[in-house]
Amino acid sequence: MRFSGKANVLITLFLFPAAAVLLIGCSSAAGAPVPTLIPVVESPPAPSPIPTSTTPAPKPTATQVPTALPPPTPQVAPASRPAVIAAAAPVATPAAATAAVSAGPMGKPGGSLRVAGFADIPHRDVHQSVQEALTSMGPGLAYSRLLRLRTGPESGQPSLRLECDLCESWELTGGMDYEFKLRPGVQWQNLPPVSGRPLVADDLVYSYNRLRTPGWPNAQLFSAIEGFEALDPATLLVKMASPEADVLMALADGHSKVVAREVVEQYGDLKEAPVVGTGPWLWQEGAEDTPMILTRNPAYFEQSVPFLDQLEVHVIKRSGLEQSGHQERLAAFLAGQVDVILAPPPQWRELQKSGAEFDSFLSRQSGTGVLLSMNVQSPALSNREVRRAVFKAMDPWDYVDTVWSGQGYASVGVPVQTEDWLLDRAEMRNRHFADPSEARRLLASWSGGKPVDIELTVRTENFGEVYSQLEERIAEDLKAVGFNPIIRRLNPARFNEIVWGENKDYQLAVGVMPPTSTINSFLLALLHSQGRWNISAHQDSKLDSMIERQAVELDPVRRRDQLMDIQRYVLDQAYLFSPVTGSSRWVFTPGVAGFHPNTALSEYIYWSRVWWEK
Repeated sequence: MRFSGKANVLITLFLFPAAAVLLIGCSSAAGAPVPTLIPVVESPPAPSPIPTSTTPAPKPTATQVPTALPPPTPQVAPASRPAVIAAAAPVATPAAATAAVSAGPMGKPGGSLRVAGFADIPHRDVHQSVQEALTSMGPGLAYSRLLRLRTGPESGQPSLRLECDLCESWELTGGMDYEFKLRPGVQWQNLPPVSGRPLVADDLVYSYNRLRTPGWPNAQLFSAIEGFEALDPATLLVKMASPEADVLMALADGHSKVVAREVVEQYGDLKEAPVVGTGPWLWQEGAEDTPMILTRNPAYFEQSVPFLDQLEVHVIKRSGLEQSGHQERLAAFLAGQVDVILAPPPQWRELQKSGAEFDSFLSRQSGTGVLLSMNVQSPALSNREVRRAVFKAMDPWDYVDTVWSGQGYASVGVPVQTEDWLLDRAEMRNRHFADPSEARRLLASWSGGKPVDIELTVRTENFGEVYSQLEERIAEDLKAVGFNPIIRRLNPARFNEIVWGENKDYQLAVGVMPPTSTINSFLLALLHSQGRWNISAHQDSKLDSMIERQAVELDPVRRRDQLMDIQRYVLDQAYLFSPVTGSSRWVFTPGVAGFHPNTALSEYIYWSRVWWEK
């Protein structure tokens, strides 16, 4: 058991219809999740929670969808019968009633897995922290949620595809609320004071209302939800406050855990209380400076998992202020002290040269990484052709391959439901990037052939050399086409103030993006003209309308098409893009099998799917 008292730093976004909470530059010593899945970041590989409802005024409603569109699905089913939703996807599409629980995985039982952890946990109350070590690599593994993300070899990434966790199925009612049927036979872990009693819908109502406690860090996750009601012990009604296409993501977020009322009532909170959940792992009490131990829950409702008997999280932190801790974790892996680590680009290159035997898995997550944005209010960049010249000067795929060792991909940066919601590389590259001759022509037609001064504002990071190498490559490519780049390096606090703040004082900015976990949290906060950040400082009513329209679109086919059009439009206007969207290289000992981590939304179910092949 280990605690750390340092507080998380939160930026609260006051957006319609309610505030949204983002984690920006948190202390990695406290284990808070600095923007992640650019693997040099000192944190576990999952972002802090973003509430699904961050829509700026005016509030999008069904009446704001253009009438030329066909009516959005779902529609009220005949005879007032609600439309049944197949629980395999986070969309409200009428479908025949189907089983919504995924088939059990296959693997070999037994053994213990040692994982290199990142940080001490601040306490054990999973509702009162956004810290990833607590949520997805510590006591949080003992808890379940209503929904979760799919994981496995067949699930391509990035992915926000949902499946049931505690639920058996769900449906969208005629009143546009969601009705969930709970799995039968789910029991709390056989630990006092709960002692293995059955889970009921009231447990979810209690947990969600507790999570919404005003002032708590996860309180705004359910900002689009009016309330929760237990219709009977096996049925939960989720009442919507406003239309929201991403609302089910909040119920799958790793922070939306279901906790036991008895434990809270006996101990006052969960900070030092026994850990009692319905999840696959049993938390074991331990001494400070020892590994965090979790053992297999034999009464878990998915009888075949976890495959492992035990999961050990060995916290290996940085030893100095200027070190990330990745080197120490690599050393522990090479010495055989741990079985699983994350290997950012410098350590990945070192590992490849070491001669050691290992396997690896590259996990891709949109909504994280490096973001390049342009302030359209600055004189030079108010001209779209100059902004397009900036894009044409760069080859982000070359940056990913040579600087980031292939750990990333170029995109607009927006989270997506599945990888086919992203623009194709060929389309992006051919239309918008990697054409220095066209960049010179565009720039010369505006400047008359004279060099154009441009200030490149970068956020200084202590995460490794790849960030400084990236900014230098960008500067070189801009200079090669006729810009005169001047690099301005700012600490994270100052960078956030002048780039993300209301009074923007920059031209071209490159820095770690805030980790946004859903489509709407990215588009409404970062790209809508009335968004809290509107980092390009545009007043583009066409883009606003496109964003608002997709925000309430429940049909996945139409929403995918709308999102593709938004990505094309943002690149055509050259507002922003992500030259390195987040990916993490997991490295593990040969013999570890079934390890396919999808860490979006602070997911963690994949730990229960791992086994030893040997």
